[in-house]
Amino acid sequence: MLLIAALTLKKAVTLFALVGPVTMIPVFLASAEGLDAHGKVRFARTIGVSVTVALLVATFLGMPLLGLLGVSLGAMQVGGGIIVLLLAIAMVLGKETSFKGSPPAADGALAVPLGKASIIPLAVPLLAGPAAFSYVMANSAWHSYVDLIHVILPIVMVGLSCWVSFHLACRAERQIRQATLDLVARVGGFILATMAVEMMATGLRSLFPVLIPG
Repeated sequence: MLLIAALTLKKAVTLFALVGPVTMIPVFLASAEGLDAHGKVRFARTIGVSVTVALLVATFLGMPLLGLLGVSLGAMQVGGGIIVLLLAIAMVLGKETSFKGSPPAADGALAVPLGKASIIPLAVPLLAGPAAFSYVMANSAWHSYVDLIHVILPIVMVGLSCWVSFHLACRAERQIRQATLDLVARVGGFILATMAVEMMATGLRSLFPVLIPG
């Protein structure tokens, strides 16, 4: 059971870094501009639930669909690892928003419609994007009901973290400094890069068993 707990925590930390709710706080605040306090809190909850549902759908339907196309789990791990590594590099360089498909405007402000509180594109694909989808799909294998703990619980935890992060952002909107968010993104990018390399190594060993030490 201790192994399950450790694996669950590891997956939750990795997925949290991939989803990156902290770095998306400026986008959330811009999208929620014009809403009253209650509306912002409700919007934060909606985003958290939407991210959770999207990742759960990818977890249980993603690999079966790819299986119909002849894509193996090893190939998914390698491909997903590459995407995760690219995201990690973008985070370290401060280009995560551009990588996720929401480039900054010419004046440096985020190019999001002010006051347009919509789960798209914030929940999908900015939070639950290609990197997060690739990760949950590559780690969706389970052989017993106990395994479902480390498959489902990290996703629920990350969805809850999105809700809590944006809820707190609503309350501390004026105190949040961009420099603090940038520091969090860069440290998270470094940690994420190491996890991406491990993910690719696991996939390569699956595709090429000769790489497994004999």
